[in-house]
Amino acid sequence: MKETAFLQSEPGARVESTSDLSELSISERSIRMPVLFFFGSGVFWLVIASIFYLLSSAQIHVPTAWWTFPGIPWLSFGRSHPVFLNCYVYGWATCSGIGTGIWLLSRFSAPPLRSPWFLIIAGVLWNIGMTTGVLSILAGSTTGRELLEFPPETAFILFLGLAMVSLWAVTIILNRKPGTTYVSQWYLLGAFLWFAWLYATANFALGFAPVPGAAQPAINWWYVGGLVDLWLTPIALATAYYLIPKLVGRPIYSYRLALLGFWGLALFGGWTGMTHLIGGPLPAWMITASIVAKVLMLIPVLAVGANFHLTMKGHFGGLRDNHGLRFIVTGTVIYTAYAFAGSIISTRSIAQFTQFTFVTVIQNQLGLFGFYSMILFGAVYYIVPRLLKREWLFHKLIEAHFWLLVVGLGLLLLDLTIGGLIQGFGLEDPQVPMIAVNDLLEPFLAIQNFTALLLVAANLGFAMAFTLILLISTPARQRRVAIEQSNEASENTEAEVSVA
Repeated sequence: MKETAFLQSEPGARVESTSDLSELSISERSIRMPVLFFFGSGVFWLVIASIFYLLSSAQIHVPTAWWTFPGIPWLSFGRSHPVFLNCYVYGWATCSGIGTGIWLLSRFSAPPLRSPWFLIIAGVLWNIGMTTGVLSILAGSTTGRELLEFPPETAFILFLGLAMVSLWAVTIILNRKPGTTYVSQWYLLGAFLWFAWLYATANFALGFAPVPGAAQPAINWWYVGGLVDLWLTPIALATAYYLIPKLVGRPIYSYRLALLGFWGLALFGGWTGMTHLIGGPLPAWMITASIVAKVLMLIPVLAVGANFHLTMKGHFGGLRDNHGLRFIVTGTVIYTAYAFAGSIISTRSIAQFTQFTFVTVIQNQLGLFGFYSMILFGAVYYIVPRLLKREWLFHKLIEAHFWLLVVGLGLLLLDLTIGGLIQGFGLEDPQVPMIAVNDLLEPFLAIQNFTALLLVAANLGFAMAFTLILLISTPARQRRVAIEQSNEASENTEAEVSVA
């Protein structure tokens, strides 16, 4: 049954015209600079990540080709791949997530932000940490731990920026408008508190005061699981819970389902990371608890998926006309598929074939490229025009961005899943030599290179669209529209003359 009293007051239920960009609210004016700063930082790191993603993908396929820079240590696969991953997660995903979180929280806040400089300083600190961290990896000064490669000094700079943003988020939620606490606020409060705690704990236990060696991989993968399920996922779901109802013009379907999804994520999300260590030299109960948590994560995932589907019911036609809604809904659909696939490959019987194969690679990329990035792309397409009071230029570029992502990700999923299964069965059979497994993977690696080109082209198209909306002013847009209308009128006249 729907929770009518709650849903009628949900801000996301208010209908807002996507073409009404004439006025900014007081809260939007106050947070415009920090939001655009974080979005711009995210787009910059997305471009850097895309370059290194293309490089590392080519190095797997043809490591001796001249365009993979063989013999240059700071561009080797062991450095280019961590740079890609860190730039994507901490650069694009985190910066765009923080920017979206700031905008969302300002919608629920009673007082506007008095000064944007607190958040801008936090963003500057984060970018300084990112720059020094990336240069450290390229120089070979890295911890060697997955998604914790940055040296402790760099991690401390990042933590300062994160702590400032988290402090602002908690303050703004405490000073929210009187009344109901909304679904998006739950997820955002949890995300900012959880991420600060996870990042500080993992870096302290592994960098500043290292624990004994046997416990280090457990802490590392506990952190990675929490990073995905308690930081990236809540940010994306908070965005979807706000924007889907707003864009379709109806309230979210069920408060109870939203409550189930949030508390399920909070209870199980911090336990899922150690499924990567199945078969490792760790207590069996730790791995079993992680597998159980991964399977139980299907409960909140199904609750979220059902809630979004029932909210969208009867309004799927809007996906054709609204670019932001199309990205966000696609991201929520991928979230369900990503969670089901993750639960399946986390069981011991399946993991023995897939654990060290391309199946786990595509599982991670499905979450980053598909679920999380799709929703954040949609958020940027919705938020930026409202902050700048401008429409996006070249809507065909946005259309191409969407289809390049969908086609590239779909082809990559099919390619690496089949290739990974072949790889897993080959590695499981002691009579199959490793060189034979590598030969079987050759065509799959070639297809992976092609899909990397598609995904990088999509990201560069998005970066171009973002740059254009920032740089081209309203008068220039009006002149462009007038020229387009004049060209269309002349073409129609010529057509009428030819018909006559």
